[in-house]
Amino acid sequence: MMLKRSKFQRSNSGKILLPTKTLSIAVCIVALTALSQHLIGSAADVGEKPKIQFDAQVFDFGTVDEGARINHTFKVTNSGAGTLKIVEAYASCGCTVPKFAKKTLEPGETTNLFVTVDTSMKQNGVTKTLNVSSNDPQRPIVELALKMFVRNQHQGLSENTKAKILTDENCASCHAARGVGEFGRNLYNADCAMCHGPKAEGESGPTLIGPYDNPLYYEHIKVVITKGSKTTNAMPGFGGEAGGPLAQKQIDSLVLYLKELSSLRNKKK
Repeated sequence: MMLKRSKFQRSNSGKILLPTKTLSIAVCIVALTALSQHLIGSAADVGEKPKIQFDAQVFDFGTVDEGARINHTFKVTNSGAGTLKIVEAYASCGCTVPKFAKKTLEPGETTNLFVTVDTSMKQNGVTKTLNVSSNDPQRPIVELALKMFVRNQHQGLSENTKAKILTDENCASCHAARGVGEFGRNLYNADCAMCHGPKAEGESGPTLIGPYDNPLYYEHIKVVITKGSKTTNAMPGFGGEAGGPLAQKQIDSLVLYLKELSSLRNKKK
């Protein structure tokens, strides 16, 4: 009786070699198994993602007094299935101070985000923003806004309050500290843009666009920056002689930059 020849062959080293078709099937099985495990894992991950949720993203204080410290509490909830880890809340300026009661929330857990706003040196309509960052994959950064209308900005302000913009730690961090050693455009963006707008066209503070080719106007703006405004206590003197942080060369570069901005705006008309 003749025996059928085996489908398996041996190599010169004696190892059994699988037919090519058998190898292909084996490779496919391994690949499909790996893919299946990956899909199962991915499906599980979907159900374990954290989700940050706020009771509101905008709060309006209404009309408030200048110089007050006002507070609001945002409720923060993890409405997802995974652990929510809050990284930080970054305020738009130093007058707005955020603080979390806790930064790690399990599913369904809620915490408080306490926010204090110092209204000193503010006027009219004001909006302060917070950017809250977390490990929420859908919304890693959420912006919150605090709105208010500040009344009687200059009524009854003393010289000490006027200088608060340069002496108070929170105020000075935005209006003075960032401009140390800067000139021209960089100095304007650091110390002035917050009140007068990125193009000096005015926001909470008045426009600084004007006829700088007129020597009288040029000198007037220079004096106001150096010594402060005689009519608006919200504008203290930034020059060294008035107790401010700027050297005369810095102020000169600032006025030249304002002249450039004014010229560019006039050319566009």
